[in-house]
Amino acid sequence: MNAGFGRQLANRLASRPHLLLAGHLLMLHALAFGGWQVPAVRLLWLVALGLFLIWQPFVDGEQRISGRQGLVVIGIAAASTLLLSPWLLLIWAGALAASIGGRVIGSVQRGERAGYLLAFGYLIALTMLGIVPEISPAAQVESGLRDAVSVLMPMALPILLLFPARPPLRKSGVAFDLFYGILVFLVLAVLVLGALAYMPIGGTGYIESLFKTSMTVAVALLVVAWAWNPRGGFSGIGSAVSHYLLSLGMPLEQWLVHLSQESERNTDPEIFLAAAMRRLAETPWVLGAAWEAGSGKQSVGERSMFTHDTHAGDVKLTVFFRHFPSPALHWHVEWLLRLAVEFYLVKRQSLQLQRLGYVQAIYETGARVTHDVKNLLQSLQALCYAATQPGDPADVANLLRRQLPQVADRLKSTLDKLQSPQLEDDEHLAGRAWWLRLQDRYSHAGIEWHGAPHAGEMLPRALFDSVAENLLQNALSKRQRESGLSIDVTFGEEGLSIADSGSAIPPDVAAALLNAPVASNDGLGIGLYHAARQAEAMGYRLTLAANRPGCVLFRLERPVRGPSPAP
Repeated sequence: MNAGFGRQLANRLASRPHLLLAGHLLMLHALAFGGWQVPAVRLLWLVALGLFLIWQPFVDGEQRISGRQGLVVIGIAAASTLLLSPWLLLIWAGALAASIGGRVIGSVQRGERAGYLLAFGYLIALTMLGIVPEISPAAQVESGLRDAVSVLMPMALPILLLFPARPPLRKSGVAFDLFYGILVFLVLAVLVLGALAYMPIGGTGYIESLFKTSMTVAVALLVVAWAWNPRGGFSGIGSAVSHYLLSLGMPLEQWLVHLSQESERNTDPEIFLAAAMRRLAETPWVLGAAWEAGSGKQSVGERSMFTHDTHAGDVKLTVFFRHFPSPALHWHVEWLLRLAVEFYLVKRQSLQLQRLGYVQAIYETGARVTHDVKNLLQSLQALCYAATQPGDPADVANLLRRQLPQVADRLKSTLDKLQSPQLEDDEHLAGRAWWLRLQDRYSHAGIEWHGAPHAGEMLPRALFDSVAENLLQNALSKRQRESGLSIDVTFGEEGLSIADSGSAIPPDVAAALLNAPVASNDGLGIGLYHAARQAEAMGYRLTLAANRPGCVLFRLERPVRGPSPAP
């Protein structure tokens, strides 16, 4: 319960970084102005450390720490409390100033940046007027001024809460800029050491020395800032330094993470490419980007005269730089864009394969239904032929009475497949009933019947109808080409077998007969392929058991688990 409350409190505080920063600065203020000498006030250092751990922009606040890491943190906190001194506070203030300076660079909103600048100015005043006089006896501040500063400065902290602030994006790697943080630390060190060094050299007091040193550092920073990014078309030393530091551009690992995230988030290749280019346009050395893919053209950001283009087929990517890019940066951006193009092409190819798979499914369903309709038409032709032959009209009527309902039932099943191709008919029928219906259906075809299913054995009607119809119709068509051909149908222990005494199937056709559609003299050559797939899906196996002149035998083998039990 307490742990859950503490976690909720920490999460709420983490969502208000300026409140944490103001609390931390208040603790430092109490310690800097002589509080570090009072044992009871020293305990505020632990509170300051806790607030900083929640505010810090380096490590994810939701990350769990191990027991060993917890002991290390507790040990460091206890040791720093016991050894707390102005020197430790000075080092800590410098590190905190570097952290705030690094956060200012990553702030996009003006209000948020102004809040961090206010906190930075407060920390500088605290360091120069509170901590440094505690270290050096020469850096003396009038007691009245020091007391007024110690009382009035905390009144500025509530103003910090008025500025907007967003929680640091620690996982994104942009919450803190290490280079600018180190630069801020060095500038603060120059300010402190310069103020202390100017006192004996210029023979002035600490406040005067601090003022002159501050003005000198400010002028120097203005000159460096102008030289860093001058106007009038010159890129300045900032461009040279940026070219050197950014010659590796964005790390490939980070770019791959961005591409993977966008690939998982967007299945459409066009949307993915747009999201990836927007990610690239967010980098500091890129001013904008444009891309052409397929029939669409899009852009983001601003355009400039410094560009880099990448072409891959009908895909064109363009990046606009802030300054003239170095050859190393050109090479690196080329790799980043090529990775984006490869991801895009893979997603586009995947989409095309999905469409081809859909078209293939439509083709196979249509071919299968067409094959079933062809078999039905052949059955109807056989009935029409039997009805036109001389004989007893009562026998013909009985034949039609028996066969026409079966033909209508098979036609209904075929139409159901056409309307719902994804649904397979899993109706089971008593094996002997199905066997008698099959014999009755082909009673006029001159076929030899042997064996019978087991008593009580249940068969999947759709599968056995499909296999029997395809094999028998093929055998009957073969009989028309090869006179005197005999057809034998056997239902034995191994399953359903259908054999004919005709010529053997050519080896090249036999090798692909049940594994892919093949050329056929009587149809689309897809009936047995679908029957084999249907049998495999239901646990059966359709094989070409024998293939030699005088004996071509197909067998639908029972599943390994044995016959299906009666429902």
